[in-house]
Amino acid sequence: MTDNHVHIGQFKDVFYDPLEITEIVLSSGMEGMSFSSTSSCKDGIQYSKIEKEIGNLLSCVPYTVKKIKPFFWYNPDYIHQNITIESAFDTIPYKGIKIHPLAHKWDFDNTLHMEVLHHLFHYASMHNLPILIHTGLNGVDNADRFERFINEYHNAQCILAHCRPLDITINMLSKYNNVYCDTAFVPETDITKIISAGFRKKIILGSDFPITHFYRTKYPQPGENPTISLREKYAEDITGWEKLENGNVI
Repeated sequence: MTDNHVHIGQFKDVFYDPLEITEIVLSSGMEGMSFSSTSSCKDGIQYSKIEKEIGNLLSCVPYTVKKIKPFFWYNPDYIHQNITIESAFDTIPYKGIKIHPLAHKWDFDNTLHMEVLHHLFHYASMHNLPILIHTGLNGVDNADRFERFINEYHNAQCILAHCRPLDITINMLSKYNNVYCDTAFVPETDITKIISAGFRKKIILGSDFPITHFYRTKYPQPGENPTISLREKYAEDITGWEKLENGNVI
């Protein structure tokens, strides 16, 4: 199995060490992981710091891009840093793209934003790459927010992270052959509904680790252990994944 939704780096007030996160994931029995850096969400972040963070991890033995696959998390601020997808892929062997409409406020009325989005989806379509798209319940990150691009760029493999809202996610899975969803922060009841709708093979395994650990320790629910270790939390995150292994198509 592969965990297709992992993070490294700074998340709010916690820094998750790339080597520690990678060791925990791979030592759990995972064959590999796809990851991006949450440091990409820091105010004023320079892409050079993200490049260094990911490059340092990839240079560590025995990890290779066959096991740990970095995703290029595009921040609209990179427009003004003259960072293009081509320049990023020239220096880091990225295996996918990530976009986060809530964190980065993609503006469809902004010509520069639209040009970049078309370029990202075009590049993904030309190279048959996955695009991991954050979805949520805030309107700006509904599962159909980028439908115009999904419809136009048929070879871009679009993964709707978190499946939110569920009804829109299922509709998108139904309408487009190039749309998938992942299991990150998705309740088991929602996964069951997606399977019942006939889309088991479109479910991509993904944990969102260690963000799961952040919320458990910072905002525990009644009865939850707030002192759980990273390793213990990851073991909990992937419990039951064997049942969904055949749905992991990417």
